[in-house]
Amino acid sequence: MAVSVQDNTETEVWQDVEIICPICRTKRTINIPIRIIDGSKQLTSILIPVGRICDHAIVPFVDKQFKVRGYQKLDALLDEIESKTEQLEDLEHQNIDVIEIKMNIKPEMMVYALHGCFFKQKVLMVIDKKLEYLKDTLSDFFEYIFYGSFKRDNIIQTREEYKRNKKFYTEYLVLEGKDIIGKTKKGFKIEEFKIEGEVIKNFYREGDSILGLKNLRNQLREIHALSHKILEFAKKQGISQPLQIKKAIRYLEDTHFIRIKKFYFLFLSEIVENYFGTKIEFVQDKIGEMIDNMWGE
Repeated sequence: MAVSVQDNTETEVWQDVEIICPICRTKRTINIPIRIIDGSKQLTSILIPVGRICDHAIVPFVDKQFKVRGYQKLDALLDEIESKTEQLEDLEHQNIDVIEIKMNIKPEMMVYALHGCFFKQKVLMVIDKKLEYLKDTLSDFFEYIFYGSFKRDNIIQTREEYKRNKKFYTEYLVLEGKDIIGKTKKGFKIEEFKIEGEVIKNFYREGDSILGLKNLRNQLREIHALSHKILEFAKKQGISQPLQIKKAIRYLEDTHFIRIKKFYFLFLSEIVENYFGTKIEFVQDKIGEMIDNMWGE
């Protein structure tokens, strides 16, 4: 189905394309700008990265009628080979008790934990003594969902363990129940973490435990991949050069085949600054500064 997306200066028309991974048979629908298909003479080859559809990188060949005519499997991507000195084996999701996690860990704690990982903060999760049995499964849970995306630095301790060693965690984002405790409490408002909240809400609402885990991991991989794409685009343009938000969004859409709204793009840009350590300036902000300076504000 073709969908029109209204922009400030033009209308971008997208088309749904059904993709079925030839390896694991996972089925998903992606959106492709019609101009990409129109720009090809015959078949259009599209790189689907790991985590977009499933755990495999594939290249579907799409015809002018937006039908897939064949696939090519990619054994490895160059950036994956260069960024990993050794390949870790994937964790088995069967070892993770998702029901116990959902029943005993508040969604708010998960939202804050995600935010901490996105922004490269150390995270300490404080649980009741009676939930100590969850420490291993929580550790496996975080290792599984962040596999192939963000590096995490989080610890899970009982309340008693935290109180005994409190002085060692002054730099940590300390979470307990629905709240942030300790010195990092100020400046955090859960209502501001809309993306993290939506990701966790989807996970808690999913009735299929295995599907919920896989979808959560894929969402985190997508956030990581898109924020890294922004960094890649900024480097191509020159880090010292302010970016045009519209051009950067189109770059993401053309390489990842996903519609990007401005608020989501700005969220990803914050990850680029805080996780990847690169601050990106935008043309719109520069113009705003020039106007303020002109009027002496």
